[in-house]
Amino acid sequence: MKLIWCTTRHFGEDLCATTQVAIINQLLSSGHEVTVLGPDVPTEAYAWEHVQLNQSSMKGKKASSLAKSIINYLKEIDIGAHVVFIDWPLVRYVSPLVERNGIRWMCIDRSPPADANLFAKLQRNVWKKAWKMVASSLNRNGNCIGGTVVSAAHQNLVRNTFSIAEDRLCILHAGVNNELFKPNNFESFGNPIRMVYHGKMDRHRGILKLVLLLDALEKNGIEAELSLIGSGDLETHLSELSKSKPNLNFKKPIPHSEIGNILQEHQIGLLPMPDLPVWSISSPLKRSEYMSSGLLVLGIKHSGHHLPTMNNNLGSYKLFDQQTFVDDSVEQILEWMKDDNYAKLSTEARQYAETHLDWSATTQSLVDVLESLEE
Repeated sequence: MKLIWCTTRHFGEDLCATTQVAIINQLLSSGHEVTVLGPDVPTEAYAWEHVQLNQSSMKGKKASSLAKSIINYLKEIDIGAHVVFIDWPLVRYVSPLVERNGIRWMCIDRSPPADANLFAKLQRNVWKKAWKMVASSLNRNGNCIGGTVVSAAHQNLVRNTFSIAEDRLCILHAGVNNELFKPNNFESFGNPIRMVYHGKMDRHRGILKLVLLLDALEKNGIEAELSLIGSGDLETHLSELSKSKPNLNFKKPIPHSEIGNILQEHQIGLLPMPDLPVWSISSPLKRSEYMSSGLLVLGIKHSGHHLPTMNNNLGSYKLFDQQTFVDDSVEQILEWMKDDNYAKLSTEARQYAETHLDWSATTQSLVDVLESLEE
């Protein structure tokens, strides 16, 4: 099947494009042809057709200007035999064109806007408009075939808010390339225990709770180090704090290709994102990368951090209430140290990633949808 993906992703600099690259590669391996229309091309080699189109650099005009370029491009080519994927910021502009031409299309939603600023609030209106257009097309038997979501909670939100049937919402959990992320070789915790978080360093992501965890471990006589890798509105504060705390290592963002090597140097991966609507429907990429690297995981308990299968009782993967996260995590680490079976738990995490979190597994639902269209 021939696919066109209209995207807002900047492949050279956007970490979220890691997901899109993985999905595209899985579609290619399943025998589909993919053409990507977007604002730039990947900096590394790619196996699909990628068309770079003009986009305004002005905030608030990026989506509309890119959409105009996409529409002009689509008008010049034969799209009759394609299925068109449209990132949700582009749906209100691009979907009317494909609808008029009788082309099947799908809304791609890797989650609503995650930031807490005014611009994000405006973006939420765009997100709602996109899903309303999906629902409208489905209700009148138009050409929309549905959309993608990242978790069961995300699916429930879209289904209930916009009255869209569950079978029209394809869940694409965040996966991992298990060939790129290799398990660490720690046999036990040792001294110090090495913890890590990589991603945005924003206040509303619960990052400071990780510093409290580091202090609590120290008070309980447990030698530990915490690595924080990323950028955000806490960047300056964390950088200054790390100068006075030798066991806190703060690093600016590194290329995604280097994340695997960094994770191999650690033993516990952290998921501090609080129980807020934007996180409770999420599917964090770092979760899959932690487990693929054989890290044990400690995180805040909410649906966005739940594993994609019904088995949420792994000994290597523990979620705790937000209010008691620090104390519960200290108790869990003490229990892990007492049991002294780090290598076994690390293997458990890696095996789960190989079975349930590899991109070939997490994208199968989308492959199945496309195969049903060919029947």
